[in-house]
Amino acid sequence: MLLKPKRGSGEQTCRKKRVPSMKRRRAEAGGSGKERVIDLTSNRCCGKEVSLGEVKLITEKQRKLHGYAGEEDLTSVWSEHFPISVVAEEHFQSKTDLDLIDSVDSVTRAQFMQVYATQLLCIGRYEELKATEEAEQKKEESLSMQKSLELERKLKGKLQKLDKEKTELEARVVELCVQKKEAETSKENHGYAMLEIGFERARKQAEYFHPDLKFDNLDPIKVVHNGTLIDDDEVDLEGGDDHNPEDDAAQS
Repeated sequence: MLLKPKRGSGEQTCRKKRVPSMKRRRAEAGGSGKERVIDLTSNRCCGKEVSLGEVKLITEKQRKLHGYAGEEDLTSVWSEHFPISVVAEEHFQSKTDLDLIDSVDSVTRAQFMQVYATQLLCIGRYEELKATEEAEQKKEESLSMQKSLELERKLKGKLQKLDKEKTELEARVVELCVQKKEAETSKENHGYAMLEIGFERARKQAEYFHPDLKFDNLDPIKVVHNGTLIDDDEVDLEGGDDHNPEDDAAQS
């Protein structure tokens, strides 16, 4: 048993430093009516600052749960006419439980309620923070999903644009190939036309120098091969040349 020292005995009285309660801090911080921050940095339990807006938000969310639902549903435990004491009397006041509770003193019962309430507070805060973290995580996942969909949409648009450009380039290549083929055919036809013009000039000159000879059998697309006048395609198929054997005899 501790004995309090008498006043005036010269001994110093050991007094425990009291930490202002959160309620008092809230009243002091919000005395001006403006939203302020409750300084709990000196409190050994919290050790941080709490915004009054955060406290107000919690109370606003809890307002419905801490009130009554009215008279519409009398079976609701939030009904103002719900017989809480009757239910407690009939279902939660068994003799065994009452004997157990009565076997301990009032201080122990008070301590039990404090411990139980503190544990519930701990669990409640844990669930609150966990739910907040999960909500933030879902929000981040949703934003990430939106960014992924947006990126996918942009990439799809670029791919469609590249496919269109590829189709246009392929069509251009086909067009150029056709133009090349036409140019080659035109060149070949131009060569034949020049050959025919030159051949006609040579024939007219030969008629001029030898008017008594007939040159009607001359053909610009025929060649002399092995003493025979044949088409140049036949010479290519036989693999021979288009010279006159008499020319070889004259050269030898």
